[in-house]
Amino acid sequence: MVFYLKACLIPNLRLALFLTIIFTIVICCGTLTPLPKSLDVPGSDKWHHFVAFSFLVYPLTVANKKCWIPIILFGLFFGALIELVQPYLNRFGDIQDFQADAIGVLIGFALGVIVYSFRASVLRNI
Repeated sequence: MVFYLKACLIPNLRLALFLTIIFTIVICCGTLTPLPKSLDVPGSDKWHHFVAFSFLVYPLTVANKKCWIPIILFGLFFGALIELVQPYLNRFGDIQDFQADAIGVLIGFALGVIVYSFRASVLRNI
């Protein structure tokens, strides 16, 4: 039982890095490809930015405390860079999109810290 709990609660840094790379690629594809004439995607554009950037920072936040500052900086820099590049790719750069990105980074980070702390607490009690 103890081994099973440890296996479930100890995240794999390689897996976290892999997921972060996948989320980075998905965000690039979703935000940097030219828009078709009409696009029917349910939900708000800001909501999509928020969720995507929450997912971007969460895995590495949970995986390793040493990743906390770099992943926050990466998420914020990446969001800003996307908004600066979009006008050159038949898209629209928007400060409100960056704000949604930044809030997503902070919420994803906060959730990751909560899970990291919970996991550390459980592991201390095993």
